[in-house]
Amino acid sequence: LAVIQSDVKRLDRLMTDISRASRLDAELAREDTARFDFAALLKDIVESYRDARQSGPDLVFEPVAGSAMIEGRAGPLGQVVRNLIDNAVTFAPKDRASRIKLRVFRDHRNGLPAWTLTVEDEGPGIPEENLETVFKRFYTDRPKGAAFGTHSGLGLAIARQIVKAHGGAIHAENRKGDDGHVRGARFVVTLPAARGE
Repeated sequence: LAVIQSDVKRLDRLMTDISRASRLDAELAREDTARFDFAALLKDIVESYRDARQSGPDLVFEPVAGSAMIEGRAGPLGQVVRNLIDNAVTFAPKDRASRIKLRVFRDHRNGLPAWTLTVEDEGPGIPEENLETVFKRFYTDRPKGAAFGTHSGLGLAIARQIVKAHGGAIHAENRKGDDGHVRGARFVVTLPAARGE
């Protein structure tokens, strides 16, 4: 009975994720954009994770001095951040203390002012040949011990879809130590700054 219940939950999650992904473009086209502080949104999300989690990696947020104003949709962009944090939590080492670090800073994209968010973990990193593949729908490569079927392989694909709809870019890279060994993964999101920023 427990196996059947687990399968039902897995299928329900998969159907929900597929439905959400298929409606996303239409929802983004209909939803109005607004000017908001991306750094404040990040701070709120990090605090909600800290309040909800009793174990797992430490969540560290390095805010920018002042605000990080962008023109966009806070709800979907918040989903991007949550997807990246959830992904990092999944790959966090289970046998030792670790942290997930979020950082936002001023940047440029296509010669225009932008804000960049990095989400770094201390997991195994991503095989070089999969740095782009991780953003494809239904791609999943979970660590040993992760419950089968608890991840649909849509989180990063949805994140890229939302970021692109905001005129931004997202990519993955590995963090390497001085010795050249991989120390974890880093996801980099760059979004255009609001006018006048």
